Amino acid sequence: MELVEAMGHLARIISFGLIGAGIAVLTGSFTAIGQGNIAAKAIESIARQPESKGDINSSMFIGLAMAETGGIYGLLISIIMVFVVVNPLIAEFTNLLASIG
Repeated sequence: MELVEAMGHLARIISFGLIGAGIAVLTGSFTAIGQGNIAAKAIESIARQPESKGDINSSMFIGLAMAETGGIYGLLISIIMVFVVVNPLIAEFTNLLASIG
């Protein structure tokens, strides 16, 4: 019975790790929403003051680059969680299954 309980705990830990990786990937969708807002506001500002197009464009590109790094960090955290945290646990889980059968 002890082995079955250990497998249950390990399965829960693996599922929580994968849920966390999924949540980390969701930052990409929020990044896209933020970048859309940045571009919309920049176009709106250029429409109001066309003579300051250069300044607005440079500020917009800096904002877009900073917003994109948030999505990249989320993707990086997700990859780390899957390959560094969850994969060794899956190997341990399969070893436990092999010891049962």
